[in-house]
Amino acid sequence: MSAAPCAAPVAGRSVDAARRVAPDVVPADATERPITVDQTNVSVVVGEVVVVKWLRPPVTQPSDTVTMLRHLAAAGFTEMPTFYGPFVDEASASVHAMVTAFVPGALDGWDWFVEELTAGLDGGSIERPLASAEAVGALAARMHEAFATPTDVIAEPTGTRSVSDEHDRGIALLDEALSCTAGAEGQRLASRGAQIRAAIDAPGSVGDVPVQHVHGDLHVGQMLQSDTALVVNDFDGNPIVPHAERHRRRTAMVDLAALIQSVDHVGRIVARRRPEHGAAIDRFIADAVERVERGYRTVRAECADDRVLLTALRVIQELHELVYAARSLPRWLYVPDAALQSLFPQVDS
Repeated sequence: MSAAPCAAPVAGRSVDAARRVAPDVVPADATERPITVDQTNVSVVVGEVVVVKWLRPPVTQPSDTVTMLRHLAAAGFTEMPTFYGPFVDEASASVHAMVTAFVPGALDGWDWFVEELTAGLDGGSIERPLASAEAVGALAARMHEAFATPTDVIAEPTGTRSVSDEHDRGIALLDEALSCTAGAEGQRLASRGAQIRAAIDAPGSVGDVPVQHVHGDLHVGQMLQSDTALVVNDFDGNPIVPHAERHRRRTAMVDLAALIQSVDHVGRIVARRRPEHGAAIDRFIADAVERVERGYRTVRAECADDRVLLTALRVIQELHELVYAARSLPRWLYVPDAALQSLFPQVDS
């Protein structure tokens, strides 16, 4: 989930930015229309052909996000909105906005996937949302293949490193979650604390693993579906992480784990709206997790082999969600609470 939206830019500024970055694309009579969903940054549709995403705050050059997008394009990755370029403020020489193609009729996964699962449950068949789970897994793998491909933009996009930093982050999140999660959710977390810690500790003997550039904030909300395409969006990285750290090379399983848990979250959202389908949703979540992995492995079988590490990263992702909910969005708390109960199915004391 993301932060509350920022104030919209001055009228006309988005048209100006779009024309400066993509003059051959923006029509002469272009108008502006804000995208009115919760987001860390502010996005404005210009002329129904491009999106100008205003960064809050602006970032200094060189922008890692610009580098990532140019690298993906150079690697031949087309399953993302076309990147036209950054809008650079001349006075500060910093990147104030990103200009990308607008995908007409597209919904993000918190809309289309939730609607698809709800319709499937009401209609008696969930094969379509299960196929979608497999499709987003395969798309993530193709994105990772592009990230790992050397280009003129990034000549050495891969390497090896230990997972100690992922472990340390997980333990810190567990400690924070235990301290800030109150009520029944806090009691359930505490009752699983030892199991959670053991799961995070388990990859300690893995040693160095392949690392590469990753999306950094991959979830179904970044998967845009239109009548003609499924594309991945928003390569800014995790908005709560400092800019300098958002695009460091990590194991690709960080993205895979986050994507898997977001598909789980789709099920939790629908279960809240359709409690009569509870048992069917539990089956969907279990099957959908397998389908995301299956889709991923069809493209990158060798990159999802370490079950222990993937499980640890899934747990860490839920702790991140739990801390965020406890600190900033209590209405979201039921989602990571239910997901952690599923990952650690025990009788609460």
